[in-house]
Amino acid sequence: MFGKLLVIMLVNAGFDASGGDHRQAFGATAQSDAASDVRSRSLKDRQQKYNSIFPINTPDEILEPLLEEVGVWDADVELYVGDVAKQPIRKTGIQTNRLVSKGRYMLNDFRYIDGSYEGTGLWGWDAYDNRYSGIWMDGDHYLVRHDVGYYDRASKTMLWEADTLQTDGVTTRLRITQHFAGATRTFQMDRMDASTGKFTKLIFMKFTKRAD
Repeated sequence: MFGKLLVIMLVNAGFDASGGDHRQAFGATAQSDAASDVRSRSLKDRQQKYNSIFPINTPDEILEPLLEEVGVWDADVELYVGDVAKQPIRKTGIQTNRLVSKGRYMLNDFRYIDGSYEGTGLWGWDAYDNRYSGIWMDGDHYLVRHDVGYYDRASKTMLWEADTLQTDGVTTRLRITQHFAGATRTFQMDRMDASTGKFTKLIFMKFTKRAD
């Protein structure tokens, strides 16, 4: 009688007569199910990430800032470099912007009218990082600048950030703000002093779009 009662008590407590622990088995099953669920979600997330790189799965609104830049633009340039007493140095330029690669990316060609500067950029939406990415190269340096950008639709403002070098060789940051207003837009580049963290204006440009 005592033996039978002991078996019943052990079963109720989670043990069977053969020495197995039902609670341990249940816990192992629950852990296995949880791991399987995590793997399933991870696979689904990876698949969604992969699918996001295709235009058919990407909203057309990501092209909005690119379309704002299309065309030929005259630029009034202010340079805040060199002797502060002589700033700003004024230049005029022209920028020709066109969509490439089936209209997915923007190709920028910019030069000063006096021929003293020429640069080329390529940028567009990068679904891998969920932000805009671009590069900029010019004839004055062997340096490919890598930019990351974000667009605010409400204010029609494009914000870019990039690493660059100070004259002492220390790496610092550039911050670019571009406001779109139809046939005009403004562009300002600020550079950070790595020793203080303070940003100061480096370039300001006002663009006016030429009639088609």
